[in-house]
Amino acid sequence: MRLLTRLVAGGGVAAFFFFSWVIMMLWNSIIAGHLGFAKSLSYLQACGLWFMLTLLLAWTGIGLGWKFRTSWRSARRSEDFGRDIERKIKGAFARWVGAEKDLDWDELGERIEKKIKSRLKEWLAEGED
Repeated sequence: MRLLTRLVAGGGVAAFFFFSWVIMMLWNSIIAGHLGFAKSLSYLQACGLWFMLTLLLAWTGIGLGWKFRTSWRSARRSEDFGRDIERKIKGAFARWVGAEKDLDWDELGERIEKKIKSRLKEWLAEGED
């Protein structure tokens, strides 16, 4: 009961219903109105969608506290992330063009350009038939 009292007193329930209304208005305006991708949502459907998104995203860490995020970030520095991402991208491009992973970026860029141009030529040649 104490948890329920804190939620209601803290505005949690009111925020849920308010953001359900916001989702309904945005969906009906953008998705259904302008783009025409789907039907309009009723208010209860928007509440259900918001509840489902809350359940799905609860496990992704979006709602985690600041202390957890900062301690996790301090474990690995951002330079390490940058190097890891660069290594993965470079490795994927090297595999795509059939080159070795330790190739420098200039040579790799030239091979990527050649492969794209050859694929475009093949694609355009097939379109002429």
